[in-house]
Amino acid sequence: MRTRPDAPATSGSQAADMFGRRDEISRIEAALAEQAGNGFLVITIDGEPGVGKTRLLTELLERARRHGLTVLSGRATEFERVVPFGTYVDALAPLTAGFTSAALRTLLTAATGRVPADDRLDRYHTYRGIQQMLGRLATERAAVLALDDLHWSDEPSLELTEYLLRRPPPGRLVLALTSRTGLTPPPIAEAVASLDPPAIRLNLRPLDEAAYAAMLPHVDPDRRRLLHRASAGNPLYLKALMSAKDRVLAHLAEGAPEAAEPIEDALLAVLRRELDGLGSRARLMAGAAAVAGAQASLDLVAHIAEVDDGRAVTAFDELSDRAVGTVTGARFTFRHPLLRAAAYWTAGPGWRIAAHARAAEYLRLRDGPVALVAHHTERCARYGDEQAARTLGDAGVGYLDTAPSTAVRLLREALRILPDRAGLVPYRCSLLVALARGTGVAGDLAESRRLLHEIMQTRDQARAAAIAFSSVISRLLGQYDEARALLTAELRRPGQQRRVRAQLRAEAAATAVLCGDPQDGLHQATEAIRLVSGTEDPALAAAAHALRALAHLQTGQITDARTHSERAGWLVDSGPDAALLPHVELVAPLAWAHTSLERHDDAARHLARGIDLATRAGRSHALPYLLIVQATLWVRLGRLADAVETAEHAAEASRHIRSTETLAMSQAVLLLPTLWRHGTDAALTVAGEVSARRPRSAWWSGLARLDLARVYLAAGRIEDCHAECDLLDVRPTARPWPTDMEVRLLALRAVAAAAAGHQPAAREQSADALSQARTTGLAYPLGTAHEAHARVLARDDPHGATESARAAAGHYATAGALVDRGLTHQLLAEISASLGEVEATHAELGRAKVAYQAAGATWLSRQLARVQLRLAARVRRPAGARRSELTARERQVADLIVRGLTNREIAERLHLSPKTVEAHVSRVFSKLDVRSRIALASRLIGHDAPADLEKPDA
Repeated sequence: MRTRPDAPATSGSQAADMFGRRDEISRIEAALAEQAGNGFLVITIDGEPGVGKTRLLTELLERARRHGLTVLSGRATEFERVVPFGTYVDALAPLTAGFTSAALRTLLTAATGRVPADDRLDRYHTYRGIQQMLGRLATERAAVLALDDLHWSDEPSLELTEYLLRRPPPGRLVLALTSRTGLTPPPIAEAVASLDPPAIRLNLRPLDEAAYAAMLPHVDPDRRRLLHRASAGNPLYLKALMSAKDRVLAHLAEGAPEAAEPIEDALLAVLRRELDGLGSRARLMAGAAAVAGAQASLDLVAHIAEVDDGRAVTAFDELSDRAVGTVTGARFTFRHPLLRAAAYWTAGPGWRIAAHARAAEYLRLRDGPVALVAHHTERCARYGDEQAARTLGDAGVGYLDTAPSTAVRLLREALRILPDRAGLVPYRCSLLVALARGTGVAGDLAESRRLLHEIMQTRDQARAAAIAFSSVISRLLGQYDEARALLTAELRRPGQQRRVRAQLRAEAAATAVLCGDPQDGLHQATEAIRLVSGTEDPALAAAAHALRALAHLQTGQITDARTHSERAGWLVDSGPDAALLPHVELVAPLAWAHTSLERHDDAARHLARGIDLATRAGRSHALPYLLIVQATLWVRLGRLADAVETAEHAAEASRHIRSTETLAMSQAVLLLPTLWRHGTDAALTVAGEVSARRPRSAWWSGLARLDLARVYLAAGRIEDCHAECDLLDVRPTARPWPTDMEVRLLALRAVAAAAAGHQPAAREQSADALSQARTTGLAYPLGTAHEAHARVLARDDPHGATESARAAAGHYATAGALVDRGLTHQLLAEISASLGEVEATHAELGRAKVAYQAAGATWLSRQLARVQLRLAARVRRPAGARRSELTARERQVADLIVRGLTNREIAERLHLSPKTVEAHVSRVFSKLDVRSRIALASRLIGHDAPADLEKPDA
């Protein structure tokens, strides 16, 4: 599909031809005037064909220019829907000079079908990149993006438009859309309906007789009325009917507007007569131009029409003289899409097929855009045409990452017409694998799996690749048993190449680890390492070593895990991108192993490279795993804003491929960042979503339950915390997770038991946690165990608790666990306050505050402010002010400040207005010469007891 550049600017006098559209123009003018200071705005224009949608959109763009907005516009056409992002190509092309965006570069080159290997983005990242680029543009200067005739748009353009509607770019952007009434694509209509603030809808109705009188002041009133009735108030129909005889107008008017035959058909009949008035050669050229496409090159049109250049020029002159279209440079453009439609459909169907074949041949010989070659081939291909099948198949493979819906259609057509010959079986299987990948990337994982099973019935070399990818699909669907069964059955079959067996073993190891079967995972990974040693595939070897490291972590063999993770890391670092790409999703287990072994820099580096590769290569199925592990790393390091953004990114990528399993994982990762940033209420909301849809992986289910238990503990829901922990209470030999997760479980059980008053059980659990943590020698598990031990001892043995808490803080610092370290410093402050250690209390509170602020733990920071007030009241200080100087009401307010209440809470307690409380607080601060609530609390400690809160001022 082609787009058009911005419509030419119209002068103020030319704008006068917008007869009957005064209200619509007034609404547009008001919206554009407001847009100078507003954010995202959507304007929709709909109406019947020819009613003036494009003309009104042109007026909108001209007025936007007058208001100083940047103007971008593109248009869809009926006959080029095969071209991915066609609606956006010309609209966004002007931005190439000002923005170095990989997504923009990919979008623009996708229309040619020639996306370089290092330029291939999956569609989600293309959409996200375009959104960010438009946001930067609209932040610098208000802009309008206009998309005309959206009902003709290609599928990728519609997906991108829906994405922008549901995730508006930042800045001041107007998105103007036109479509025929009743033909707005449903996803677009639904997205527009959900906008807040709502879109401005301009539904163009037919013009009334008054508008016709203003337009045609010199036409006889009786003929003008006939024109109005015959054209049904449609400006385009009016233009086409202006030269019609009164007899024709009367005939059309008799059935308008109630005629059963649509008025558009009547117009097409008029347009056909307009074309029939052309000379035979010009008529032929009009049909050829309609086949060639929007803004068709003159030489292509001449080739399709099979005429020489001299005769072609004469025919083009006639087409221009008769106002059928215009020639600009060396391209021909029809006056209106309906005129092109008339030229196309009035040509004979047999001639059209042959014309498309000539167009495909011409473009193929001149190395033309693959998209257009495929477009014409698709309309002339017949069963048994191997060249056509390969053209469509190769184009489909090229579109897999940028436009999967287009790829799927082309691949299905290629498979339909491909001859059924033995020599073409490998090519057919390769197309089936591509089709399976395309349907999987497009989100239809079930259909992808069905196609893969079809390939599995063959004896082609693609069978093993199909099984390996099928196991990936099964894991994305959470169907681990099926994945293991497929892999096991295939591994029993003899005859595979050594590298193929190594790949199958690696897949089996990944599935076993996720299923919580570390012994099988260790066996499969070891076999994969043995097999791959005889091949030149460093990425596959790295994947096998990474999976073996994870299996060793699950069995508690930390030294072996470290050895294999280091080997895997070295192989990844030393391998080129091209070698890593086929196994890029297995960077995730390597990064997880690095994170568990506290090699955070290595984990971050490998994840950044893996995500970049998966993004550029369009490996949509690999992206959620990589993002989930990256989000987990950010949680560990206290980069909470990054963790939330990455987890939400993973969730969106999961929804794009309809992976229920990775979506559940993504939501589980959000639990702790949400708690630490937004508090227990928000975290409990996420907890409800996670509980309703848990990951099916035994390992990830365990992770989710641990974080759920932590949220419930923070919210004071001890029974719910116990319930989650009880479901995780398995024998160490049967644990489906690494030792550090078991330490977390024991620590949570200990703290929950202490909170419930079960001190003996709490001490036993914390001792077990310490014992397990010491076997790992890793800082984070040791910090977790010591923190739990300190919380258990805090009430009965504050000195012992202090020692454990200090050890925990040190271990957390080594592990880089910023938030956990802050929580431990807060615990130390609580213990120091109970011992009356003023300086230590203030020092630990300061350390906690710094940690929370660095991590962006907003809710924890707010909670800490209250803890400071409460601890200030607990720690006795020398008298530094005379409380007697305050009035009774001021003493009441001061005492409630010391207890940690906010102004609003004080107002509710004392039945005062918030403004009255503010006035009391101001006077208290002034009388006691303090500037903060903390200083006030410190001044008042040691004086007479709090005033009677129920006693009003005298």
